Amino acid sequence: MPLHLPPLTRRTFLRRSLAATASLLTFPSLRAAESSADPDRWALLSDTHIAADRAAILRTVNMTEHLEAAVKGVRALASRPAGVFVNGDCAVLKGLAEDYATFSTLITPLREAGLPIHLTLGNHDDRDIFRTSLKAAIPAAPPLVSKHVSIVEGARANWFLLDSLDEVNKTPGLLGDEQRAWLAKALDANTAKPALVMVHHNPISGTPEKKGALTDADELLAVLLPRRNVKALFFGHTHTWRFAEKDGLHLVNLPAVAYSFAATEVTGWVDAKLSEKGATLTLHAHDTRHAAHGKTTEIAWRAA
Repeated sequence: MPLHLPPLTRRTFLRRSLAATASLLTFPSLRAAESSADPDRWALLSDTHIAADRAAILRTVNMTEHLEAAVKGVRALASRPAGVFVNGDCAVLKGLAEDYATFSTLITPLREAGLPIHLTLGNHDDRDIFRTSLKAAIPAAPPLVSKHVSIVEGARANWFLLDSLDEVNKTPGLLGDEQRAWLAKALDANTAKPALVMVHHNPISGTPEKKGALTDADELLAVLLPRRNVKALFFGHTHTWRFAEKDGLHLVNLPAVAYSFAATEVTGWVDAKLSEKGATLTLHAHDTRHAAHGKTTEIAWRAA
């Protein structure tokens, strides 16, 4: 089941006013909503951790201010992205309805700018509360009932969004057999373009017990690695900005929008520009004095 919020164009506003009870989203797959958008550009956000109270602070950070800064930065780009991804942990801790109400308000300026928003779930989200809180994001015919999965179709690549939420407010993540089977089938049915996979939990861990990471990461990699159309796996959860590679598959750890777990780590969001042969990833740090701010990393797709 995908989670997508459409742009709030004038046409969308009028349609919602005339048919407030009708479902506006009927996809499992999406294309860039506006023809004037840059089809190769995507804004990548993760771990926003928004609380109901806009004044809430964790680890000395006001999460609302950080998300507002990210929203402002995305809107200030020279060309409008094809879409925005928010990769899990939208809510601060337990995925309360009040958290999602504030989150929805904070991302509304992106929708008003004509940007579709594509969401995944993290361990601090609640699947059921999300469904009732952000009804506009729920389609009529989901690919899976148990998990939120979808394909976002782009000009250069297709994005495959996964759901690693296992238990609310419990750190480890899990995909499960059904979701991995769906992913394998979906990847095999979409080989014309590079495949980019996004999941909240990290597939690699510093401990053998995989504490806090994706517990079925080995099974996920067994799906991804032999399928050469899969070029990169994007994830969050660790609140770090890192790159790794396994058999040519890029593993991109997105920074948190909200806060970091260490003073040396950076927070912010990523401007992704796709090309025929790879991607250019530019970090927009909240702290513009950080050495990583504005730095661009080029990643090249592995051969098919």
